[in-house]
Amino acid sequence: MDIPNQRSLHDTPKPRTGGLAVLIALSVGFFILYGEMNIGLLSILPYGLIILVIAFVDDVYSISALLRFFLQIVIASVFVSKGLNLEVLNLPGLVIPLNYFVASAITVLFIVWVINLYNFMDGMDGFASGMAITGFGTFAILSVIQGEPGFAILNLVVVAATFGFILFNFPPAKIFLGDVGSTLFGILVALFILWADVNRIFPFWLGIIVFMPFFLDASVTLCKRAFKKEKVWQAHRSHYYQRLVLLGLGHKKTLILEYLWMLACSVVGIFLLGNKNSTVEWVTVSLFLVLSIMVLVYIDIKTSNDTRNK
Repeated sequence: MDIPNQRSLHDTPKPRTGGLAVLIALSVGFFILYGEMNIGLLSILPYGLIILVIAFVDDVYSISALLRFFLQIVIASVFVSKGLNLEVLNLPGLVIPLNYFVASAITVLFIVWVINLYNFMDGMDGFASGMAITGFGTFAILSVIQGEPGFAILNLVVVAATFGFILFNFPPAKIFLGDVGSTLFGILVALFILWADVNRIFPFWLGIIVFMPFFLDASVTLCKRAFKKEKVWQAHRSHYYQRLVLLGLGHKKTLILEYLWMLACSVVGIFLLGNKNSTVEWVTVSLFLVLSIMVLVYIDIKTSNDTRNK
């Protein structure tokens, strides 16, 4: 059971084993695909089960953050050894070759960061699962545009499994993902972005744009907490989505705003994939990033004013 703590937005204990249901559905879907389609990613994904077992044990008994972090690094290194390694850094209109060891270090850090990022952002009913449906659904569209139906179907299996779960997770949630579910989504986001980049389906940076609401909120919040010398691994309620709820918007309105932001990121991602003009890409990404940061600054100001008024 998920007992409410200082990070929680819920008031009563609720089951947090929904991630197991998503994992079982995905496993069945991926197993069927493995027998029908030649997608190399399917032979790599099972290594992530080790991290998921640790996540489940953490859900039940609680494991030290240091041990989890160490195991995540080990498994991320295994993924790199299996070919999921950024050989070059793709930016709009720019390709930067990377030394193997530099590329490996960046890739391992990226995988570990995304796993924890998804865990950090799984703190509101229907949020992490709704973002997964939108994000992987967008990856499927990008794959179809690029003539990669196999990878598109892989993403749609994730969408289908997640849709089954969100029916019970939409506010007011009856069950939570738990560490197993958030870790599972984190692994999939990281590996799917890397796979798409390595196989020239869509570039690394475009995958980050699609999931930018998660990347931006978690990254900015982490940096701010580190700057204040807070213990970044401890539970808290300082993420922007959490503060919107606490400012009085409530779960559903906040969720709708976050969904709209994610959909905007999806539209931008699809637009950028079909655009080969690097200037347009840089201008679009820059403007969208600036607008997103302005929204975060506005929330900071509202939170500060609300705190002073109290």
